[in-house]
Amino acid sequence: MSALLVPSLYAMSGVCAYAALHHGLAVMQRRVSQTHLLFAALCGAVMAYILVRAGAYQAQTVEALVALRKWEVVGVCLIYIIFPWFIAGFTGVRPRRFLIALSVLWSLILAANWILPYGAQFADLPTLTHFDLPWGERVVDLRVFQPSLVHKIALLAILAIMAFGVHACIDQYRRGLKTRARSLAWALGLFFSFILFNWAANWGLIDFIHLSEFGFLALVVMMDLEMMRESRNDKRRMRDVLDHLPVAICLKDLRGRFQLINRGFETLFHVDDDNLLGKTAYDTLPPELARRFHTDEKEAIETGKDVEREHVLDGSGTPHIYETHQFPLLRQDGNAYAVCGVYFDVTEARQKDEALHKFRQQIWHTDRVASTGAISASLAHEICQPLAAILNNAQAGLRFLDHDRVDLEEIREIFQDVVRDDKRAGTIINGLRAMLQQQETPYADVDLAQCIEEVLELLHSEVIRYDVDIERMLETHLTVRANKTQLQQVILNLTVNALEAMAEQPASERKLRIRVTRADGKAVVSFSDTGIGIAEDMLDRVFEGFYTTKPQGLGVGLEVCRSIMESHHGSIRAERNPDRGATFRFSLPLAGGDAAQAGTAGA
Repeated sequence: MSALLVPSLYAMSGVCAYAALHHGLAVMQRRVSQTHLLFAALCGAVMAYILVRAGAYQAQTVEALVALRKWEVVGVCLIYIIFPWFIAGFTGVRPRRFLIALSVLWSLILAANWILPYGAQFADLPTLTHFDLPWGERVVDLRVFQPSLVHKIALLAILAIMAFGVHACIDQYRRGLKTRARSLAWALGLFFSFILFNWAANWGLIDFIHLSEFGFLALVVMMDLEMMRESRNDKRRMRDVLDHLPVAICLKDLRGRFQLINRGFETLFHVDDDNLLGKTAYDTLPPELARRFHTDEKEAIETGKDVEREHVLDGSGTPHIYETHQFPLLRQDGNAYAVCGVYFDVTEARQKDEALHKFRQQIWHTDRVASTGAISASLAHEICQPLAAILNNAQAGLRFLDHDRVDLEEIREIFQDVVRDDKRAGTIINGLRAMLQQQETPYADVDLAQCIEEVLELLHSEVIRYDVDIERMLETHLTVRANKTQLQQVILNLTVNALEAMAEQPASERKLRIRVTRADGKAVVSFSDTGIGIAEDMLDRVFEGFYTTKPQGLGVGLEVCRSIMESHHGSIRAERNPDRGATFRFSLPLAGGDAAQAGTAGA
């Protein structure tokens, strides 16, 4: 007697076990979707079903046959519980209520299988009969000639799954996924063909044994081939995407061995994919560069966070600035299993930033020149006034020297006046020169109250000309880290704007309040006027470039103020006053000591 069927079943179970292991490991390594996990479970259930069938074909007693058929039903129920969910995950067709109802129905069949004395397959105790296969192998006849009520209900549940499978195939075809629809249709067609063959054998239409295990194997093989094909296509598409990205990308294991590189990485470091994979950076890259990358990767793995650096690389013969990102790939438990490196060429961006910075500096300088030009008459008056006083005092001193008796006390007072007026003129000239200089002063600790007083000194004649009453509420010893020239430019612009905004108001109502306070670790400076105010819908637009409400304005002053504040990590905003006028308020981070003091006070 030639034994062929039972050994074939054991071989088929091995195929299913391999498919289950393959897809299960792929899911654990997070290389595929969760649908592969359902398929791995399906393959495991099919493997168990086929093993039980192999045992049932060799049953020696009726009791052993009934027990094995009960276990067979367990495998069938698990298959039909998982199979609809797999179809839903594979196709994206997810009628949840229908799927849940099917799962509940098969769970009830599974429970009834254990409760019924002869299981779900038989209404009464079967007889042990054998069937002789054409090649001479003798096996137990597993056909069901007296099906139970549960068995008939199971047939209806199988028909429902068949209908759902057909619906899913049609949906895939309509969505343009013809290859997937075709593969699923072939798998379902072969699978249900063997199931129909079983029914025909049960009803006596075909004189042969059941072949459902071959149907399950056909399903597993067909879907495994399709899912692997899609997985390969996904990898190819992902590789194409990675190769066309304008960045260099690499993936390494925890030992620093390359697992994947894209075309950008090959071009940057002049390496080849085939020769690099499995090696470390020390094997292919310059030692110093490999050491720097290894340090970044180690930090990313240990901290579990992205590590960003800038490196100058000479991969193309010309030094380029690259922004590198090293980040770990984490498992669900938070442990890293690989590290990925992404390298951006930011040379052009840095050059643009530098050009933009230079252009911004020129704009700021132009605005300062325009501002001081607008108050040139007042500045000339401010300078001429102490010069005229010096001249008068010098002439008076000469006259006193012509007297027979020289009053030394009077001469001393004249010289003191000359010194005072000279210092005043020097202060004005030096302040104006600092405002107009092209070379920016470096960042330093700046006392805000003193800085404001210096600007108001320059604007002394303007304040008199506009007949404005200035109320100062300046907290002293409040310092910020700033470029003093740029900070004075902001103060000058806001003060002049406030003076001009009040020009049309009655002289008695022209008041400018300048406040300097600290809040939340920041210095807050506000300029509140009683002028014409700003319309509600214009509060944000006033900081836009080239927007102005002045007939002769350029519309860059407030935009420059905003840019300067942003470059100092501060902010500026405009508000309407409750009564009339407007308030411009800017804030800057306090310098080290003042920031600590503010934090202590807040605590």
